[in-house]
Amino acid sequence: MLTGILLISLVIFIAVVSYKRPKFEERVIKNIPLVAWLNILVFPLFFYYGLVLIVLNIVSRPRVAILDFEDVSLLSVGMIFLIYGFVGLSVHFVGKVLWRYLKTNKRSKIYAVNEIFHGKLSHYITFVCAYMLIFITALLEINHPLSTKLPFPYTLAIIVCAITGGFSYAKTIFFTSGWFGGYNKPLFSITAVLLLVLINLYRGNGLKLAYYPINIFAMTLLFTIIWIFVVRQFLIYSKLSKRLRLQFLSRLLSV
Repeated sequence: MLTGILLISLVIFIAVVSYKRPKFEERVIKNIPLVAWLNILVFPLFFYYGLVLIVLNIVSRPRVAILDFEDVSLLSVGMIFLIYGFVGLSVHFVGKVLWRYLKTNKRSKIYAVNEIFHGKLSHYITFVCAYMLIFITALLEINHPLSTKLPFPYTLAIIVCAITGGFSYAKTIFFTSGWFGGYNKPLFSITAVLLLVLINLYRGNGLKLAYYPINIFAMTLLFTIIWIFVVRQFLIYSKLSKRLRLQFLSRLLSV
C-alpha cells in the first residue's frame, strides 16, 4: 500500500520536473521530444502499477458495508476513467508534438484547430480523470478499513507523499501566473467539491482516518492543491495595481 502511494507521488513529481527541464524538450527521438515519450509511455505505466498495488491492498481487507456501493461497481467506473485518462494523455501527446512544429505559423487554421486539442480538451480529460481515480479509490477504501490503526511513522510518510504529489499536481494543472478564473476555476472547484464530499462522508459516518491510509493521502493531496493555489493567487493579487485588483476580484466572483 505504502509502496503504491510512494510510486504515484514520485511519478507525479518526476513527470513535473522533467516537463520543466528544457534539455528533455530539446532532446528529440524520431522527431518527438524525449519528455513526450516519457509522458506517454513511461510515467503512465508506473502510475498504473502504483494504482494496482493500492487497489489490491484495499480489496484484500475485510469488507464492511458502510457505503451502499459494490466493489465491482466502483472498480468498473474507475476503469472507465482510467481508460479516458490515457485517451487525454494521447490527445495531449499528439497536440503537443504538432504544436512544436506549428507554432511558427500561429495564424494558420490548423494551428487553431490543434490548440483545441493541445489546450483545454486534453488537459481537462486527463486532470478530471486523475481526480476521479483518486476519489473512487478513496470511496472504495471506506468499505475496507484497516483492522488496526495506522502507525504514526506510516501516517507521516503518507502525508509527506501526499504533499509532494499535491504540490507537483498543482504546478501541472494550474496556470499559476494567471488570475483565478477561466481554465483554473473549474479544476479548482472540482478539487474543493471532492475534498468536501470526502470530509462529509467521514463526519456523517463517524469514521476515523487512522484506519484509512488512502483517504489520508487523498484528502491531504486535495487540500495541498487548494492551499498552494490560493496562496499563489494571493501573491498575484498583492502585486497588482488598484485597477487590476478590481478586475481580479471581478473574475474571482464571476460565475
